[in-house]
Amino acid sequence: MPDPLLYVQATASAAVAAAAIVVVLLWLRRSPTVAWLNAACGIAVAAGLLVGLRVEDLHVAVPPSSGLDRLLLVVLPATLLIEGIAALPAVANRFAWGLRIGLILLTPRILLHGSVYVSDPESWTAWQAAISFGVCWAMLASCWGLMFALGSRRPGISIPLSLGLAIGSAAATVMMAGYLKGGEAAMPMVAALLGTATVVWVMAGRRRGASGEAPSGVPPVLIAVGVIGLFGVLFIGHFFGRVSGGRAVAICLAPLLCWVTEIAPLKHQRPWIVGAIRLCLVAVPLVITLTLAKRDFDRDLAPLGVMEREKKIGPMAWGPFLLEGGWFFANPAERAVDRSPRA
Repeated sequence: MPDPLLYVQATASAAVAAAAIVVVLLWLRRSPTVAWLNAACGIAVAAGLLVGLRVEDLHVAVPPSSGLDRLLLVVLPATLLIEGIAALPAVANRFAWGLRIGLILLTPRILLHGSVYVSDPESWTAWQAAISFGVCWAMLASCWGLMFALGSRRPGISIPLSLGLAIGSAAATVMMAGYLKGGEAAMPMVAALLGTATVVWVMAGRRRGASGEAPSGVPPVLIAVGVIGLFGVLFIGHFFGRVSGGRAVAICLAPLLCWVTEIAPLKHQRPWIVGAIRLCLVAVPLVITLTLAKRDFDRDLAPLGVMEREKKIGPMAWGPFLLEGGWFFANPAERAVDRSPRA
């Protein structure tokens, strides 16, 4: 059955590992360049995620065989590589955004590779595919571009924190919607992201004598990993789980509410006030979405899980989650009989 203690251990291990690595890498250079800071943060997040997945004992197939595997082994590493290249002084901004746009266009197709959505053209019409891909591209591009712009215009730790809140909410929603493994993988991702962001903020504040939000800005790699991770978790939860399209969109776009603090009455407030307002604004749709997801889970899935457990159906039934013969699958990425493709 799901072990809350194991999840706590995994998230703590991911946060500690990421924080320790970024501390070491930043102390190696007293005045790190943008490229060095981006590289340090990218390495720390990747290491923290690996440690968390290891503690959870979450198997990732090599070569990747599911959408979650491709998110962890293809999409996220590509994001780290692109941001590492983009931070180099010799790389033009247009070229960097060309790489990012390329990843945005490829990500949905990569995550759907090998699934019924692309292997069976008769079950997913061309217009359904066009609408789905168009919505995904627009949502991913707008979230990435706007969060990046906000991080450059009015930086602060509230930006990665808001992304972390959204990913955590996405993880809980995906788990309650039937994709246990997808939610488990997101937990160390949140911990690694927030552990790295916290260390960068603290060290920047000490070096520059700042208070409130760090004046050095948000490393672009943290925004990129946060946005791609958030989108990827919701994407697999929607197409391979039972997360509704409306809830996926609401969670994915929730961090954009940070932009509300740019209106005249708020933009001139103290940094810590601005950060607190951002987090409160982002939390509102996330709490509503989680409440609705929990309501649906309690109404539709939890009673079924209890009934199956009492009857002792299947060799691996535990709690409300059934690995075989029930609603909940540890890795439902390739199942085609459970539900038809959706737009």
